[in-house]
Amino acid sequence: MIQLIRNSLKSAPWGFRGGSIRAAASALLGAALGVGCVPTINLATPEPVKVDVGVRLDIYQKTPTKSKSETSSLEIAKDRRLRSGEIQQLKNDQVIGETRDGYLDLLHPPKDPKYLAYAKSVVDDENTDRTVLYLASAQSESKPLELIEEQYAKLWHDRAYPGEWVQKEDGSWTQK
Repeated sequence: MIQLIRNSLKSAPWGFRGGSIRAAASALLGAALGVGCVPTINLATPEPVKVDVGVRLDIYQKTPTKSKSETSSLEIAKDRRLRSGEIQQLKNDQVIGETRDGYLDLLHPPKDPKYLAYAKSVVDDENTDRTVLYLASAQSESKPLELIEEQYAKLWHDRAYPGEWVQKEDGSWTQK
């Protein structure tokens, strides 16, 4: 750009020479860049700018455990074996019972919230494992799920100790 201005000044009829060319070029360049090229922007606002920033934070924990559908039958059997003492204690406390569908149910919820949460978690875990077990049996035997549930319900009813709660076919509960 400076070279272009310098060349145009040399060819001008009034003929600038030497150091005065530099001064004239600087003046012209400053005038070209400073006047009319830079818009004036007013950044003042009548009131302070308010910014409401909403933040959402999602935390995910990756665990090496598999979902129940991916868990092998050996792992399910191991989990159920480890849980059997807890289930028996809940049955002895008459908190849970065996349903006519082959699952556990919370019959007499404890008043203590921690014990209630514990009982619910044990029942939920066992029922989840039983569902996987029943579905695998139904697929391998090519039988309807309801028939498998009925067979297991009879098994759990027969294995129940005296005093444990079991559900009859009509839906009522009784102690064995």
